Amino acid sequence: MWWGVLSLLFWVPLQAALLNMETITVEEGATLTLNCATSSAKNASLQWLAPSGFTIFFNQHPALKGSKYQLLHHSATQLSIRMPNVTLQDEGVYKCLQYGSHVRTKHVKVIVLVTPFRPTVEALVVRRQNGDKHVVLKCSTERNKPPPQVTWLLGSDLEVYGGLHHEFETDGKTCNTTSMLVIHTYSKNSMVHCIIRHKGLEGRKLVAPFQFEDLVADQETASDAPEQSSLSSQAPQEPTSLVSMMENSSIQETDEKEKKHATQDPDLTTEASARYTGLERRKSGILLLTLVSFLIFILFIIVQLFIMKLRKAHVIWKKESEISEQTLESYRSRSNNEETSSSQENSSQSKSRHCMNYITRLYSGTKTKRKEKAQHWKPEGKHSRVPESIV
Repeated sequence: MWWGVLSLLFWVPLQAALLNMETITVEEGATLTLNCATSSAKNASLQWLAPSGFTIFFNQHPALKGSKYQLLHHSATQLSIRMPNVTLQDEGVYKCLQYGSHVRTKHVKVIVLVTPFRPTVEALVVRRQNGDKHVVLKCSTERNKPPPQVTWLLGSDLEVYGGLHHEFETDGKTCNTTSMLVIHTYSKNSMVHCIIRHKGLEGRKLVAPFQFEDLVADQETASDAPEQSSLSSQAPQEPTSLVSMMENSSIQETDEKEKKHATQDPDLTTEASARYTGLERRKSGILLLTLVSFLIFILFIIVQLFIMKLRKAHVIWKKESEISEQTLESYRSRSNNEETSSSQENSSQSKSRHCMNYITRLYSGTKTKRKEKAQHWKPEGKHSRVPESIV
């Protein structure tokens, strides 16, 4: 139940937005005009938003200076802008916000059409060893959006479809269209028209005719001069009627299986285009593999250089550590020598002090003995003289 209520709440504003959406279709390079009007004239403001969400105009004030958007008309109830030279990047949904008592939103969906160029028709003559031959007609047109419709008009009243192939470009919007038709029998007066129909042509048609008269004339010239035809098979010529004559016997020998299958299956273009696409994918895969291998080789060289630099730094660090260890050992031995020398000096000083003490004690003893002798000699006579040896 809750899921139904939520879906209903989501679907109601979405349906209202779809009902309020206007669709404008414009060709590439034309001028786009966007108009927004409101009925409430009191304190109303109008704003145009680009598909990216940025503001284009707020009332008569542009949001960006020097932009390609131009102001056509502004009043209390209307805001009109235009954009010349429309491109595919300008495609999207534009919004007009109407600010009044409440906010209203108008959606305008802009679709940019890319009309096709005049188509070109090429002819490929396929010969078999048994003498049979058929003609493959190729009608191609470039840069279309959306993809066009391609048909073949045989004679004046028979219009058929050929094998159709669309190859989109990198932008994912425009495509190159090719249609192929296999002709088994034809006469000199036969004529085929390639017809292009597109939405941007507005009912008009692009027609490219092809006359088999030129093809027959070239074949007769080739049969009269075989040497010249062999040369032309290596370098095909393009006549002024946009017909490419390619008569190469080597193609028939190398692609005999493909031609047999093409004669059995009328839908030749689907298989040819699929094989061509597979070949292009194989080439791109080989190119990608080569690029990846080259990048891996460059990465391997960088890793080797980094390892060499790391080894060199390790050797330098090892040498410095050995030098520091030797310096530390020499400092330790020097400190030990200094300690031993200081201990020896202390022992010699202690010995000299003992000697000095002994001498002083000896001297003090002799001095006391002399005093005692002097005192002993005084009572014997006042005029007694002290021996000179004692003095």
